[in-house]
Amino acid sequence: MIFYNNQLMPDKQQAILYMVSNPVPFESYDDHEAGIYIYLHELIERSMAEGESPTTLIEEYLETPYVGGHSLDEIASFLFYHDRMVSALWRLQQNWDGIDMTLPGHSLMFGAMAQKEAIQLYSEVTLRTYLEALTTNIVA
Repeated sequence: MIFYNNQLMPDKQQAILYMVSNPVPFESYDDHEAGIYIYLHELIERSMAEGESPTTLIEEYLETPYVGGHSLDEIASFLFYHDRMVSALWRLQQNWDGIDMTLPGHSLMFGAMAQKEAIQLYSEVTLRTYLEALTTNIVA
């Protein structure tokens, strides 16, 4: 199942960054963060399988030199601990701190994206679109 919650992901960029596949809905930020870490591995692995260079994409989109190793785990860790990702995760944690657990996760009170639209968006996410969302996810 795709984990999507309008309270946690009120706009398209945040949906791209925070939606992950998980058998059950997350009940805490820590579990959600772990799911995102695994998802980064999947995006990087898919990028490699499609012949792209994930390190080149990271350098281009994040405008930072890649200084890690070449294994999947090293690339994912570099991305996960990059300043922009840390900032995005901080925003997610703030969203978790303010969540109203009495409302359904798909409540349109917090966002305009319907569940079906979110699932379609999830199916279209690549490492490239993920990095694009990460560069536009500026915390005010």
